[in-house]
Amino acid sequence: MGIEENKAVVMRAYLDGMNRRDMGVIRECFAPDYVNHFPAGQGEVRGIEDFTRTLGEFLDAFDDLVFTVDDILGEGEKVTLRWSAVGVHTGEYRGIPPTTVIPPTGRTVSFSATDIYRVVGGRVVEEWNTLDGWDIMHQMGAVKKAVPATA
Repeated sequence: MGIEENKAVVMRAYLDGMNRRDMGVIRECFAPDYVNHFPAGQGEVRGIEDFTRTLGEFLDAFDDLVFTVDDILGEGEKVTLRWSAVGVHTGEYRGIPPTTVIPPTGRTVSFSATDIYRVVGGRVVEEWNTLDGWDIMHQMGAVKKAVPATA
């Protein structure tokens, strides 16, 4: 598949899959052996079953969550997507990956990331995710924002 087709797969995952909460589309866009790498110390999600469960829990925390694609670039098998999202925290937040549980706060949260996807044979097989889960928890009031040390 070419670069434009790879970009279309990633776009479809966000706009038709995540925004519509359609796990059928997610299963079409992501390979059975998909691996999601999170920032240091936050682990990985391995396999489509683990991913759809984890993604479903994340989406369930925000009834009205909407993802916006801000930029998309592609080269070879790699697609880089800069995205943003906004929603109201109405369900238990388990994070991605699910490291803690925060009861609904009713707060509006907004977050963004720039992620890299590797697409092979029309499906995402690997992702390097940059979502800052600590920022989301801060917006919910669950953690305090770190203050940089001064010299």
